[in-house]
Amino acid sequence: MKMSIIEALEKLAELNNYEEILVKIKDDEPTPIDLEIHDIRNFADDPDQKFDLIVTEYTIRELDENGKEKLGEPLYRVVK
Repeated sequence: MKMSIIEALEKLAELNNYEEILVKIKDDEPTPIDLEIHDIRNFADDPDQKFDLIVTEYTIRELDENGKEKLGEPLYRVVK
């Protein structure tokens, strides 16, 4: 589904019942989801850029041109 990273993070928060959750990008330190959304809004070159993403309760992953999940690390994963 085409959506921005902010939309995907908001969907991730919704799937987790808006609990205070921490998200992690690769090997970075866990960050509160609200802070991650704030940082993207304020510092991304194009915060509204759309990507082909799938959001589950635990991850945000990119999809390939065939609509399949790309292998490897998810863009974000939930660490509570």
